[in-house]
Amino acid sequence: MKRLALLLLPAAAACASLSGGGAGTGADSPNAAIQQFLAAAQRKDLPAMAALWGTEKGPASKTMDKKELDRRELIMIQCLPHEKATLGKSSPSEAGRLKFPVELTLLTRKATPAFTAVQGPGKRWYVENFEIDQLRDQGFCGATAAPPSAGAAQSVR
Repeated sequence: MKRLALLLLPAAAACASLSGGGAGTGADSPNAAIQQFLAAAQRKDLPAMAALWGTEKGPASKTMDKKELDRRELIMIQCLPHEKATLGKSSPSEAGRLKFPVELTLLTRKATPAFTAVQGPGKRWYVENFEIDQLRDQGFCGATAAPPSAGAAQSVR
């Protein structure tokens, strides 16, 4: 769990003078933030991930050092390969945060890490963290998906 905190909590204190959210960051809802974050991870789209990952102070793209941000995102990408993602029902967490169980499926592997979403500036929602240790323990980190079959589409609900 200590590893999770070190990996996913942005160093907001060191960057407190940077501005918060802005146009093109976050999502309209917590569900959308998680769905878009997972889709960005699938595409290995670091800028899109950085715009959706953050805290109540705004997106990581505005609150973290770029080199550290890229390093953390590359680690997350390695642990988020999936063929299907299904969001469960949210439950309240501390300070207005919402936790969502998200079932990820990759070939024969399944894991249901909790994702935490938080509302930031401009009423935009960000993925604050997720249980990366569970994904590592279930063999997701470093795993690869089978090539997509004709007509198969990735499902994120």
